[in-house]
Amino acid sequence: MKKYLVLLLVICPALVMAQGHKGKVETCAPVKNGKICYTDEVSMPNTTKAGLYNAINAWAKKSYGKDIFLSNHSSNKAKGTIQASSKVELLLNETDKTLVKYKLNITCLDEKYTVEVNEITYQYDANKDKQHKTYKAEDVITNNGKDNKVAAIKDPLLFCNATYFFVESLFADVFSAASEAE
Repeated sequence: MKKYLVLLLVICPALVMAQGHKGKVETCAPVKNGKICYTDEVSMPNTTKAGLYNAINAWAKKSYGKDIFLSNHSSNKAKGTIQASSKVELLLNETDKTLVKYKLNITCLDEKYTVEVNEITYQYDANKDKQHKTYKAEDVITNNGKDNKVAAIKDPLLFCNATYFFVESLFADVFSAASEAE
């Protein structure tokens, strides 16, 4: 019973944070070593590296192993690492969308795991004429979009906020998978 209560106390704040408020955030584009990089480190008391790895890897295989043209998945059980990359449609608002490509890196340890989402690019059709161009996130959303270098993107903050909420959703998915660890 105590184990379930602790799990509930851990899950509730994460779920509330993951739901967000689909608006603006103060810092929507964290930078690490000059690149846009979202990170999360989650404490999972009473879990093992192997348990976390098995649970998260099962989720990653299911989520990223279906269509090799859109996503892929690799893992190393001995190191406790899981990598995935994908390309998905990201809704910016009611009328605009872009394709976002990213890499997801997960490291499992005893009683915790870390997640990084990086190497983010956008394939965007500014004029809606089926002429998608690829832009690095660093050129669009650095400094919450204030350092936008792409003239075709008129509202970089829109990209920044949408990316932030997308990544928060990914973090919530990883957390849900990790919660299944034995």
